Amino acid sequence: MLFQNCSKGDLDIPNVNNPDFSKVYANGTNLEATASSLYNTLYMKSHANGGVQPMLAVAADNSTCSWGNYGMQDMSSEPRNVAWTNTAAYAYNTNTNDYFEGQYGAINPAADIIKAMDGGTKISNGAGDPRAKAFARFVMGVGYGNLALVFDRAYVVDEAKTAEGKLSGAVPYTEVAAAALGYLDEAITIAKANTFSIPSTWLGTPSDMSSVDFVKLCNTSVARIMAYMPRNKTELAAVDWTKVKAYADAGITNDFSIALDNNLWRYGTASTLGAGEAGWGLTDMYVVNMMDPTQPAHWDNSASFPYPPESTNPVDHRLITDHTYVKSNGFQVARGYYHFSAYRNTRYDALFASTRVGLHPEIMKEENDLIRAEARAYTSDLPGAAAIVNAGTHTTRGQLDPVNPVQADIITAIHKERCIELFLTGANLAFYEMKKLDLLQKGTPLHLPLPAKLLETMAEPAPYYTFGTEARADGIGTSNGGWR
Repeated sequence: MLFQNCSKGDLDIPNVNNPDFSKVYANGTNLEATASSLYNTLYMKSHANGGVQPMLAVAADNSTCSWGNYGMQDMSSEPRNVAWTNTAAYAYNTNTNDYFEGQYGAINPAADIIKAMDGGTKISNGAGDPRAKAFARFVMGVGYGNLALVFDRAYVVDEAKTAEGKLSGAVPYTEVAAAALGYLDEAITIAKANTFSIPSTWLGTPSDMSSVDFVKLCNTSVARIMAYMPRNKTELAAVDWTKVKAYADAGITNDFSIALDNNLWRYGTASTLGAGEAGWGLTDMYVVNMMDPTQPAHWDNSASFPYPPESTNPVDHRLITDHTYVKSNGFQVARGYYHFSAYRNTRYDALFASTRVGLHPEIMKEENDLIRAEARAYTSDLPGAAAIVNAGTHTTRGQLDPVNPVQADIITAIHKERCIELFLTGANLAFYEMKKLDLLQKGTPLHLPLPAKLLETMAEPAPYYTFGTEARADGIGTSNGGWR
């Protein structure tokens, strides 16, 4: 199967009659070796230097940074009247292109593994087949989920599906998400019916993962996609929260952390630039204000705006434990005072500012618990939702008063936890959170278009479509809401 009319690359589904395919995928040892590297590809591309993570963090007002690197200045301009520049000549066009191709760089080999096993290739005389197949489907589910969360459309291809290599061959993000959930469900079914261990090298974990815990990770992955997919409050209201609850309740019970080695498993430097590394990004005042309401939620674009004093008694203790007060800003004032902030996140300084070797959470147990609480809040189990929030970091690390069993209060508490506690975990979490609550500033893209380099390769006529600017604010592709 070939991705039609597209130059050979990550998007291609190799022809199974190709001698290279037959040579590699007819060997069970090669098949397993290919499987072992799949998740690493997803992880590295999600947190890669020059990917989408830094610019989406500042677009979400989770971090703030005036520097042009990785599109951060463009995506955080105020008012939001700089559209995503979807041209192959744009300096940061690789942000979307590398992220997009990176997902297929894992999806396609995973589909090849399935095709090879369906064609008779065995791993360890068949004993290793269930693990490899379950893992391949897991990777396909996560990869397609990432595409659905970030882009307005994508191409769903696997061992049995092809797609025309034209813009018209892409399907909406809702269909991409549905495919992702189907692959993850298949991974769950296989893992439940078999007993195996996922080697630590496959997932970057500190130890091997049992098939029981792998099922939990798959369940959390489904819940994440469903909970984060909405582009606005209308779509949020249409989520099947009963289904989300079932998956999240069967999800992880411990942090899913990656053992970073600054080699095969790296959290890209760019991913921390807009989030806390000294001299680079700062914590946006929108988040600072959550922890201390006496702090301004926005730094006005004025030289006379008073520099906020250091907080002495914040309502949320994490402003002290996870952040450091900065007495001055090095950002260029010509790019807007609104980039300024008085705090920098330092929670992971010991890891990122030195060797970059050690455990770092990719999916916190708290993240799964917040989805569990959110699902209950939207299915009329307000006491249950409040109990989950109050048993978590809201009260333990934040030292905040327990939240009442009132839907608005619970949703607000969950929102704050996602912005504060989950800071610099996963990828793009604050962006997903802000868009579904109609909180992205007016004119901010709600998702990104297919990359210009891909459209150029497919000989699509320019100019290429894009999102962003207040003139495009329709609440569907570009935010027409905003927290301010």
